[in-house]
Amino acid sequence: MSEIDLVLTACQRAADAAPAMRAADPSKLAVLLETVAAKLAEKEAEIVQIACAESHLPVPRVTGELGRTTGQLRMFANDIRQGKWSDHRFVEALPDRQPMPRPQLERSMIPIGPVAVFGASNFPLAFSVAGGDSASALAAGCPVVAKVHPAHPKTSELVGSIVSAAVFELGFPAGVFQLVSGSNEVGAALVTNPNIKGVGFTGSKAVGRHLMDIAAARPQPIPVFAEMGSINPIFMLPGALADRGEALATGYTQSLTMGVGQFCTNPGVVFGIASPEWDAFCGSVAKGVSEVPTGTMLTEDIGKSYCINSAHVLAADGVETLVKPTEAGQPGLARTTIETYLENKDLPEEVFGPFGILVTANSIEELKWLFPVLEGQLTGTIQHGTSDEELVKELVPLLEERVGRLVFNGFPTGVEVCEGMQHGGPYPASSDVRFTSVGNHAILRWLRPVTFQNAPKFLS
Repeated sequence: MSEIDLVLTACQRAADAAPAMRAADPSKLAVLLETVAAKLAEKEAEIVQIACAESHLPVPRVTGELGRTTGQLRMFANDIRQGKWSDHRFVEALPDRQPMPRPQLERSMIPIGPVAVFGASNFPLAFSVAGGDSASALAAGCPVVAKVHPAHPKTSELVGSIVSAAVFELGFPAGVFQLVSGSNEVGAALVTNPNIKGVGFTGSKAVGRHLMDIAAARPQPIPVFAEMGSINPIFMLPGALADRGEALATGYTQSLTMGVGQFCTNPGVVFGIASPEWDAFCGSVAKGVSEVPTGTMLTEDIGKSYCINSAHVLAADGVETLVKPTEAGQPGLARTTIETYLENKDLPEEVFGPFGILVTANSIEELKWLFPVLEGQLTGTIQHGTSDEELVKELVPLLEERVGRLVFNGFPTGVEVCEGMQHGGPYPASSDVRFTSVGNHAILRWLRPVTFQNAPKFLS
């Protein structure tokens, strides 16, 4: 069979399995998720070895990511056992109400149907085959067709076989979970297939937007929940620099270069107000970044893109080179003014990798020039000190309009998987600002409300 024929078959099997998933008791879905988690944990050594070889990520990182993957599965299992997302609402009938009687109304949440999940390049486990999108979709009662990411095919195949084994062991139809792989045409065929009712994607803005456009052009459009990354701006306020400038330079350097800068929350730009303390911070960051060794990036293509994009920034008029990367995975740093940053439309674009831009404003008023044109971000960070209270109060209302998560006196890298997390901001950080791709509430993407009016008792 051709790649496209395999996609058609997988989508039909998913549609055939949807009624069984819709009818499954939440406790059985919980057992499925817990069984997958247990089987992944049993195969930890093999999974970590293969994932490290394919992704070039270190063992501690991949081991931690596997723990996050199994933790997500168990979290959703616990939630659906407790009925957290049923959101059942019952309104009694009032047949004698005047001037119009009220019918009996019952509102609850049901699965949207088969979901297509696209694996992420930078998270071979937690955002891929059995990651948050798949885990939340299965928890919602939606069959999953997952597309293997070409950056880690062996990892994906192994994890996929583990999920399928759990599906078989518990007596679910095989169409509950399936893997497909192949070219970009495979992805397009998934999104256009009429049996697919929703899409989960983590990756670049270009690909995410392409999938959104394809889905919107369908005769029956479907939602694409795309997390597309951002530059995650940090605002270094004067009081923070006065209180702990050197520590902030070290913290920023570590956050920028962590994981060779290959996180969607990587802080790609820092804004500061001109002062001797800001100049000292910039100098310390430049020194720190220059001392960070070159890392190995996820794929050769990602490395090539990093070199091209960082060189493009450094070649722009009005941009000062502080640290120039000469090869893939080598950290880089630039400095410019707020005027140049706003005039050059390329500078606010994400450079995926360990590359940062330090932007100088002459006053808080100049800093505010940014907000009317600042695109949606996953995160925004305010580093403040004892004398910055009024500045913080001015910035928060502006920044919260542009971000999904606002960090105070910290750094954005690292996303806690819990009820309090919002991982997704205004477009283009994500396709729908109302939802998160990380944490308990991620399940809401795959549920829709339905109301039964005057339902007969035999349906109870």
